Amino acid sequence: MSKKKNKNNKIVGEFARYFGENTLENWQRLCRDIGIDTELPSITKCREVLKSVHVNIYDLLNAVRQGATPQRFGNTRQLAQYSIANKKIYPRHMAEKDKVGPVRVLLRGLFRGE
Repeated sequence: MSKKKNKNNKIVGEFARYFGENTLENWQRLCRDIGIDTELPSITKCREVLKSVHVNIYDLLNAVRQGATPQRFGNTRQLAQYSIANKKIYPRHMAEKDKVGPVRVLLRGLFRGE
């Protein structure tokens, strides 16, 4: 297995373990971990708020391990430039499989340059 494929499998598995099941509590924890202090009452509200947040998934997981908040970027272009420059790109094919979950919300537009 190539290093890149191994790194991709690792991040996908690590995020799946971090997030767990698709429950309101897990969506709220994700929001808190990203630095959103408001307690949101539904998954829909969490998704809406997360649409305006730009974080790198690798950095999110590192920050959670360290008890910190990940860096937030001003827009998708800044996040994409950072992610490419630092080779911290969540595998696109796995993001596309996540139709309604958090990966899809966090990566929306990243591959289209929106």
